Amino acid sequence: MRRVVLLTLTMVLLALPLRAEASHRPSSYCSPTGDICQSTTKADGIRWLRISLFAKYFNQYKLCVKAPDGSKECHVFQIRDQGMTFGSSVRWGTHFPNKGPGAYTVSWLTGGQRVGHILGFHRTPAA
Repeated sequence: MRRVVLLTLTMVLLALPLRAEASHRPSSYCSPTGDICQSTTKADGIRWLRISLFAKYFNQYKLCVKAPDGSKECHVFQIRDQGMTFGSSVRWGTHFPNKGPGAYTVSWLTGGQRVGHILGFHRTPAA
C-alpha cells in the first residue's frame, strides 16, 4: 500500500509544471525506486522545502539553503510519520532569510552525506 501511495506522490510531483522559476536547478526530484522524493515548490504563495521517504531511513536531517549572495544557512529538522510515508515539510520563509531576487540552492544532508539531489528555486524581483 505504501508503494502505491509513494508512486502516486511521485507521479504528482513529476506532473507539476517545471516553470523557469528554477532554471539553475530542478525544483523536484524522485529517486527511480520512489524511495525518496524532494521538492522546493510554491503552494498558495508559500515556498515549501519537502522531503518524503518510503521508510524512516533516518530520524533527522540538515536542510541547507544557499542564497544568491553566496551566504548559506542550515537547520536541523525531524523526519515525521506522515501516515503512509515519512517526511518533513519546511516553510522556507519561516526558517531561512530572504536575500532578495536570484537563484537559491537547497540541499538535504544526514550523517554528513547528501540525501537525494541538490534542488533550487528562483526568486524574481517584486513587480
